[in-house]
Amino acid sequence: MRGEFRVGGVPEHFNLPWYRAAERDVFAGTSVDYSWRTYAGGTGQMLAALEADEIDVAVLLTEGVVAHIAGGGDAKILGTFVESPLIWGIHVHADSPVQSVADLEGRSFAVSRMRSGSHIMAYVLAEQQGWLASGHALNFEIVGDLAGARVALGEGRGDGFMWEKFMTKPIVDAGEWRRVGECPTPWAPFVVVSKRGFAAERAADIALVFERVRGLCEEVVEQVDATVADIAARFGQKPEDVREWLAGTRWACTQTVEQAMIERVEKTLRAVGVIED
Repeated sequence: MRGEFRVGGVPEHFNLPWYRAAERDVFAGTSVDYSWRTYAGGTGQMLAALEADEIDVAVLLTEGVVAHIAGGGDAKILGTFVESPLIWGIHVHADSPVQSVADLEGRSFAVSRMRSGSHIMAYVLAEQQGWLASGHALNFEIVGDLAGARVALGEGRGDGFMWEKFMTKPIVDAGEWRRVGECPTPWAPFVVVSKRGFAAERAADIALVFERVRGLCEEVVEQVDATVADIAARFGQKPEDVREWLAGTRWACTQTVEQAMIERVEKTLRAVGVIED
């Protein structure tokens, strides 16, 4: 009997292997009844979907799930998906008076949801820039997703917005936004997560999913031209941008998580006040 295995992730280029797993039905004839769902709202939306049992597994940002677990959320990190840093672009509207990252001190940030990556990374940026030490509290405008951020920044609701820079590059290239800086994550950005009960009950199926998806990750790396063409077509990106992104991306897709990495995330989240005890 096949067990339902519903996986959720953002509709972004990193997740091409998960898309292909569904499109190619790579789990046919196995115990896994796999399906793939996308969540444009990012990590916060997926954590809510996990809590509501809409999905069984999520591919989401490391800092988001660490904050979720620290806050009492029912989640277990099953393994690491992408190990190379995520490059967050720091964006403002083209008409904004903001010309540099320093100009964002004391201004508001648009975020998809509280405890989302865009929310947490705004704190990381503030810590790096020394804004928290100077006593400036951060202000947030909740916008839901990337589309919501475009509307909000255009209406002047939120001065800055942080999102993966290659996903936002078409918006920057079109002249709607300006990218005033970048902020790489100091840890592996994407992990695979489920509730604790699911992790305990479906260990064999989880191992099979990691194995099959890891093979698709290897294909993405080995077949560069096909990968570039596929991502450019799916996500509306320029082939040269996809090649640059692909050259700097390393997939792991292993059932391992470095303890030192989790400690770095935890230390950072404590420093910026996202988590306490």
